[in-house]
Formats: sequence, structure tokens, C-alpha cells
Amino acid sequence: MTIVDVIKKALLPLAAMAFWLWMVKTIMGVTGNTDLFMFLFLAGLPFGIHKMCIILIPRGYDVGGTVGMIALSVIVGGLLGSLMIPYYIVRAIYVTIRYIVKR
Repeated sequence: MTIVDVIKKALLPLAAMAFWLWMVKTIMGVTGNTDLFMFLFLAGLPFGIHKMCIILIPRGYDVGGTVGMIALSVIVGGLLGSLMIPYYIVRAIYVTIRYIVKR
């Protein structure tokens, strides 16, 4: 494992995640009160939506059914992504520790 692998698998994802969480916190802070569910939903949206759009592809529905399936995909993808954030953090820590130990 090289330093390039550590940067690609640990540092860049953590930096992007920190920037996204800061941006969501800033957006949620405009209203004055922070809704925890909405914060988790918005924070997890980019990490889980690509998984759900692959699983729930609306086919054979009318316009209302298609919009409903897309909305369900976005909601479940955001909630799934909020569960994936700790996984990505633990994975980045694991990759960093593995690099330090093998060095």
C-alpha cells in the first residue's frame, strides 16, 4: 500500500465528507433550529442515493407511480447514506492505520 492509496481511500473521502457535512450544517443553520432527521437525511444523500437508484428503477408505471418511486428512492437513499457515513469513517481510519503499521 502506497501513500497514493491512503490519499485516495482515506484522506480525500474524509475531506469531501467533512466539506459536505459543513455545507449541510450551514444550510440547516439558516433557519435557526436544526432538525436532526433532516440533517441526517441531507448529509447521507450523496452517499446512498446512487445505491438506491440502481435498486429501484421505475419501469411500467404511469407518471405518478414513477415520481413516487423516484421519491421513495431518494428518501431511502438518504437514510441509507446516513448509515454509510460511519462506515466510511471507520474504513478511512483502518486504511490509515494499516499503512502506518506496514510502513
